[in-house]
This record gives sequence, structure tokens and C-alpha cells, in this order.
Amino acid sequence: MKYQKSQNRTPLTSIKFALCIALLCAIFLAIGNNKTIAMVDNERRSDVTKQQEKSINVLSGPKWRTSRPRLFFTPERIKRLRMQVEEEAALRKESIGLREAWLKLLKRADHLLKAKLVSKEYADGGTGQHGNYGRPSRQVSDMASTLGLAYQMTGEKRYAEKLKRALIHYGGLKRWAGDAKRDPPWHSELNTARFCYGYAVGYDSIYDYLSEKDRRTIAQTMVRMGVLPTLNDWVLGEKRIHALDSMGHNWWSVCVSMAGLASLSLLGDEPQAEGWVEQVSNSFPEWFYYNGNVLQNKSRNFDSGGAFYESVSYANYALSEYLLFRLAYSNTFLNSPPPDIPLLRKVGDFFVHTSYPRSTSMLSANFGDSSITTTGAGTLRLLLANGYEAEEYHWYISRTDLGLDDPIGLVYYQTKLRKYPPEDLPTSVIYPDIGWVIMRSSWEDDATMMAVKSGFAWNHAHPDAGSFILFHAGQPLIIDSGNCSYSRREYTSYYRQSKAHNVILFNGHGQNPEDCGGGDRGVKTPGQVYRLMDMAGLKYVFADATGPTSWKFSRNYRHFLWVGNVILIFDDVRTHETGKFEWLLHYEGRAEKRGSALHLSNGSKAKAIVRPLFPENMSVTEKKGLKDHDPDTEVTYLALSPEGTMRQTKFVTVILPIGEGSEKNLPRLETLKGNEMIGVRIYEDEMITDVYLNLRADGRKMHRNSCNVINGWETDAYLLAVTRPAGTDENDPDSAVRYFVACGSYLRKNGKVVLNSLSKVYTVFTAGKPEMEVALQGQPIVRASLRTVERPHRIKLNGKSVNVPYDEIKKAVTFLLPAPPFLLSQESRGGTAGTGG
Repeated sequence: MKYQKSQNRTPLTSIKFALCIALLCAIFLAIGNNKTIAMVDNERRSDVTKQQEKSINVLSGPKWRTSRPRLFFTPERIKRLRMQVEEEAALRKESIGLREAWLKLLKRADHLLKAKLVSKEYADGGTGQHGNYGRPSRQVSDMASTLGLAYQMTGEKRYAEKLKRALIHYGGLKRWAGDAKRDPPWHSELNTARFCYGYAVGYDSIYDYLSEKDRRTIAQTMVRMGVLPTLNDWVLGEKRIHALDSMGHNWWSVCVSMAGLASLSLLGDEPQAEGWVEQVSNSFPEWFYYNGNVLQNKSRNFDSGGAFYESVSYANYALSEYLLFRLAYSNTFLNSPPPDIPLLRKVGDFFVHTSYPRSTSMLSANFGDSSITTTGAGTLRLLLANGYEAEEYHWYISRTDLGLDDPIGLVYYQTKLRKYPPEDLPTSVIYPDIGWVIMRSSWEDDATMMAVKSGFAWNHAHPDAGSFILFHAGQPLIIDSGNCSYSRREYTSYYRQSKAHNVILFNGHGQNPEDCGGGDRGVKTPGQVYRLMDMAGLKYVFADATGPTSWKFSRNYRHFLWVGNVILIFDDVRTHETGKFEWLLHYEGRAEKRGSALHLSNGSKAKAIVRPLFPENMSVTEKKGLKDHDPDTEVTYLALSPEGTMRQTKFVTVILPIGEGSEKNLPRLETLKGNEMIGVRIYEDEMITDVYLNLRADGRKMHRNSCNVINGWETDAYLLAVTRPAGTDENDPDSAVRYFVACGSYLRKNGKVVLNSLSKVYTVFTAGKPEMEVALQGQPIVRASLRTVERPHRIKLNGKSVNVPYDEIKKAVTFLLPAPPFLLSQESRGGTAGTGG
């Protein structure tokens, strides 16, 4: 195998060199009107030494790197890859496989040499939004990166020649975008972006091989067919027709990024290119921080925690395209970094937290238009390449896709192989701005993971407020119905309807069908998720689906309480009129009814029991749905319904994930009933947990607090859970080892005050131990006293160590939110108390 070394131009004196550059600049000004000029002789590479680059910058002022390739396959990166490949060859080192990956890529390049270019007649003969431009845009994109890298690594002109012919050929098309006959007409779309990528990378990679005439032809093609149609549609004020939110929020990033990439490749050859590049680069902070549109029912792009509302799949698409542009920008403008976008330090976390690691592969939460097998590996690799370092990114990439079959992924490979994620990764995360929550039993392979969604609905975000999915023992058990090709009728008639999700229907309806159909109006009032807590073996989240379903529901609240190995779902629903409720359950695998319980299984290991507790005596009806990504295949889902018709009710449903070999040792459950109370008692691991739902706390009491006495507990809490060792006195509050209170201001029993707060709070806390752990949330300012019979040696409030006084008489500690700095201990000072849980 041979490699071509970079050739430098003959050195000139500083004066002569400056004169040459000045002459070239004058020629640029004289030509104008999108004319292009070749920078160097076509028989030589356009590399220059660092000293020459410095002279250019000082004497004539170009800010960009004048050596080529400069976008991705820079001389430094090519040299590094050659060394890595040669080292593996010499040492026969296959632990990473860079040499093997390179040989496979070279074989693919040889195959592309024989590939027939898509005919102009076919490409220009399509109709609709994308026309027939998918095949040619994909081909030139693949050729650009594969043949371009093969040429740079080997110097063999046959790769450059084939790529040149493709660039000339597709420049002869009528346009690079379909025509959907829109008013006003569009001139660019996702295929235009892919063409821009192919032309930018191809032009940059074989620049030295091209003649002056070829350069001019290809550059003018890029401007005429890709850059200007895109920027005029999406960015430039003179002709722009799109806003940040007008076409599925990912489109803006994809289209604009690739037009920016093409503009980067034209620097020095097109007088307007620098202005285009800067306008693209400087526009992206607006896209990242787009905050939604109330008047037109549009969501913000990103949650403040870095999650992208359109789904995992579209997050990867939108971000990876921008990060390609950002990487190329950084490579080109060595001394002028792109704008600082703080969200980029968080966006990769979204892919990590929505992932489900299993022993065979990695799955992901697939709400909306995504796939259960989608990963964000491409985005995370590019985040690393752009300097955003995180240990969990290396783990994620190691478990999903190293990117060695991608030319850019190969050139920028820098993954540190990790089998396990960092130990400090949280097991629960909430994205309140877009309405997503992820909770898991652990980060071990094949653990249990539940994802909840209650947010916006529009376009790629489905009408699924309050829906949830469950992974267990390496398999999806309770699932999202997914999606199918957007051109299929079933995409809107089924997959983008509430009935395709694990929600509650009333008289067959959930969200308004117009949210994602009948004009795609979007949801006026999105769902919300609140109050995530994960502490001391208890997880809790509150999902509010009332807004999106308010045309039918006046209350549609769903509470998830995960205690040990038991998951409880409390649904509090009320409608405007009397009718029929249906509690939907979509599953993968098999469902068998045994008495009042449903036994789910997917394979031999993944099993769970779904048991409706309230209302009692519910019927189960099988309904026909459609398989994920396969609308031609019917699947069965279940609808659980109370007897008769009603206007309001409370559903209490338990989910018991079954561990391998533990089917005979499951937690034991008893239903509880009392004065305006329903609940469940859980026996598990020598512990007893009583969970109570206070029916007086559902808004029925006007001008009075929701005071109730529940099994001796005096409280106004909406939900209450008390955990104590088996065999201890349930009438003694000091026998409890853990308390959970949702929306309560007081809790007391037999003269002992366990919770005292003027405002209603959400809290989980341990009591009676040397170390006291507290998760406390509520109003902006909260003063709450919590009982602990022993003086704690250490107190942690929302994950931070705090110093607070202990009242020996009341047996209580008092917390103030937000905590003043003097309450924080020295070791935790500088953090923010009261934000966790």
C-alpha cells in the first residue's frame, strides 16, 4: 500500500509572496458575480508550510487556513491516521481495528469506482417534497468522504477522478431539491443539504487534482444549486421564507449547517463565502436557545438540560450535522473559535440517559418518530472531536458504534474503550421543559428502566402525554407503538394518535386528533412532568396530561411511585361529561390474563405482572394496533376499563418486574381502603410499605384544606408512603425508616409531628438512622421540620451535606429552601441545595 505525501509549493520571499497574494485579491475583486479562481497549480497539493500560512495571515489578512484539505481530512489528521494504521500493521495490533477499518473503507472505495452514477433523467423525474434526489445525494455524499479519504491516504488519482466525474455529473441536474408545489416555493430541503455535504467534502478533498476549469465549475455549482437556494430559504433576509420553527425543528440545523459547510469549502474561491460562513455560524446560538412559540403552538428546541424535544433520532440528526459544520469551522479558522454555546456541554447527556444497556446491545427510549435501536453515537463522537469531553460518552460509544466504518469517524477516532459507565451517573433524570423522565434500577446491563413522556405534540413529537414505556431483563416489555414511513396513511391515522400510546382514553379519545393530524395544529397546552425524586430506594415523578387532553378531561394526572421492585401508577382523572374510560397497555411479546393480573413476557427472561388494583373488577379488551415500523402487520394491545360509565375515577395499577428465578418470591400486595382513601400495602425484603392516596386531596374541598385521618395518620398530603421493618409497631411513627409525602404540609400520629411546613411540599426522607437523607421540593421558599428520633451524625439535603440544628425536644430538624450559604457544610459549599431529588 502506498501513501502520498503532501507536497509544498516552492518557497517565496516575503515580498514576492505578498505581491502574489495582493494580485490574487485584485483578481477576485475584478471577477465577482460568483466567479471562482483556482488557487494553485492543478498538479500540486495546496498545502503550505506553517511559516507561509503565517505570512499570508499577516500580509494579506485571510482568517482561514489556506491549506487543503482543511474541512476534515487535514494533513495533520491524515498523518495521524497513517501512523496508527502502520503501527497496527507492524504490531499486528487489532484491539481497536483501525487498520482493518481502513482496509474495509479502501475496499468500499474500490467498489465505488465501479458504481454507476444515477441518471439525470431519474433524478430530475421525481415529484413531491424530496423528488428522486435521495439516491443521487446519498451517492455523492458517500463518494465524497470515501473516495476523498482514499485519495488523501494513497494519492491514487483514480479515486479523485471518479469523485470529480460525480461532482461534474450531478452539477448538471435541474435542481437539488424536490418540488412539493408549496406557496411560496421552496428551493432546498434535506437532499440539498446532503448534496452540499458531498460537494463540500469532495471539492476540499481533491482540490489539488482539479483543473482550474473544474474548480470553477464545481464551485459555481455549489453556489447555484446548494448554498444560495438554502441560505435564501433559511437564513438570508432578502429572500428568506423559513423561521427557526417552521419545518420540523431539525430541518433548520441540517439545511443551514450543510450550506455553511459548503461555504467553508469555498473560502478563497468565492468572494461571498466568508460572509455566508459567519452568518451561519453566528445564527446557531439562536437555534439552540429557541424558546418556542405560544401563538403557533411550537415547542422550544432544547430542554435546559440538553434534551431535544423531537426524539432521540432527530436529536442525533440535527446535532451531528451542526457538529460537522462546527468541526470544519474550527479546522478552518484556527484562531477564531465558533460561538460558545453552553448547551453543547449537555446535549450528549440526553443520549446517555435515554439509553438502555443490555448484554447484547443498546436500546433507547423511542418516543415520537424514533427507533428503539437508534443511538446518538454519531453526535457523541463529534462532540469529542469538537473538544466536549465526558467519560460517559466514551462508554456510550464503546457500547454502540465506534464509527470506524465512517471516513470522518475513522479519521477522528479517539474513543477510550470503556465497559462500564462512570459510577456517579444518576439513575434518574428529568427534562421538565420538554416533558421527559427516565428512571432505572441501575446502570447494569439488563436492568429495569422506565421512561415517561408528557410534553408537546407536533410533527415528530406524538400525542402521548402521560405515556410510559418499560424495559426489563434486556427486552422492551411495555412499549411505544413507534412509527412508520411518513408517506403511509397509517402514520397519521394510527401511530400519531393517542390510542397508539400507553395513556387513558375517554370515549375513545385522548388528545385532540388535530394535534398531529388534520393540519397538524400542535398542542395548545402541553403536558408537564414535575417533582422527580430518587432517593433511599424510592423514585417518584408526577406527570400532568390535563392540558393536551383538556377538550375531554378537566383532570388527567398520573403519578409514578417506584418502591423497591414495585412500580405503582396512580391516575387521577375527571372529565366534562359521563362516559367510558380505557387504560391502555401496549406490550411486546405475550400477554396472558391470570385472574385479575396480566402476565407479560418477551422471551424467556423478560417478564412482568401488571395488576389493576382500583377500580376493582375491571374488564380487559384486546384491540388491534400496528407493529413498529411495519404498518402491514397487526399487533394486539389491551384496554382495561372500569364497569359502567362515570365522570371521574382513580386508577391504581401495580407493575411487578420479575427477576430471573424470582417469580415465586415476588413482593406481596394488599389493597387498602378507608375514609376517602385507597391504597396498597407492600411486603418486600422484611419491610412493609403502606401507600395511601388521600381522596380528599383531589380538589373536591373548597376553602378547606384536604385534611384526613388515614390509618391513624393525620395529614393533608395527596400521597403518603411509610416504610417500616416487619414486626414493628405501625402505630409508632418512630418505627418508620423512610417517609414519602407528595403535596402535604403536615403529617402526625399519636402526638408525634413527622412533617411540619406551612406550604405543601414533596419529600422523601430517612429517619432513625445516624445519617439522615432528605429530598425536599416545594415553593421557592420553604421552611420544613422533619422528625428523626436520633440526632443525625450527618444530614444530606438534596444531595448536599448541610449543617442544621437538631431540636432535642421536638426530635426534629428544620430545613430552609433555598438554603442560605451558612447552612451548607464546608465540603459542599458552592453547590445549590434544594434542587435535587
